[in-house]
Amino acid sequence: MTHLNFRDLGGIKTMCGRTVRTKRLLRAAQPVGLSSEDLSHLRAHNLKYIFDLRTRHEVELRPVDRIDGVTYTHIDIIGDSTSQAALPSYWMKLFRKDPDGTEGEFLNTYRDFATTTHASKGYASMLKKLAATTGSDGAALFHCAAGKDRTGFAAAIILKILGVRDDDVFADYLRTREYQAHVQKFYEDRARLEGFSDEQIRKMNSIFGVNLNYLTAALEAAKNTYGSFESYVTNGLGITEEDAANLKRNFLE
Repeated sequence: MTHLNFRDLGGIKTMCGRTVRTKRLLRAAQPVGLSSEDLSHLRAHNLKYIFDLRTRHEVELRPVDRIDGVTYTHIDIIGDSTSQAALPSYWMKLFRKDPDGTEGEFLNTYRDFATTTHASKGYASMLKKLAATTGSDGAALFHCAAGKDRTGFAAAIILKILGVRDDDVFADYLRTREYQAHVQKFYEDRARLEGFSDEQIRKMNSIFGVNLNYLTAALEAAKNTYGSFESYVTNGLGITEEDAANLKRNFLE
């Protein structure tokens, strides 16, 4: 499953000494073209829910593999009006035109995760659905395309609500580096076909890779907009004390 940037968030400790339950919260890249081994792995995790955070355009291009007994929910985080920003071709064109400005645009994309109404509604919808599950419901998997950006911020929100330390939230985000060799090669091969030089590709990898500055930019944007992360959760996402308590009941032991 490494090619899917897949991992179970179970086992991560909270500040109050509790632990995220195993086989309950899963994150990944798009589950497309699953092998029989992949399916067996997901069944072993008792998968019951899939939350697809991609745009409608991405879903149409590469629909996820449907799995018997699994409830599928599409929640578009970016929105159709800016759906091109989810495509690698968009970022490659932007990088070719303005390599120095591309990193700033990527930072702004992360800030939008925390500040735009559309993204907030999307993340809130997923969180409320997760809060409405029960401890015996099985695992929920959330994903975008690469399982890095939209998924990375989703994981950060969930873990912080559950009471995980920032350092451990960041460590989970950075773990994507362990799984990104195949994705990086895909982008490199595509860039070479489009005539990018080795130096351009090296710079491109540094911008489009797993960069903690991106996640911290999103979290800082949430704090700057709402005053604190807690206020972002309450006022930006509309997550109630009952929702938060249910999330902890469902996903902590």
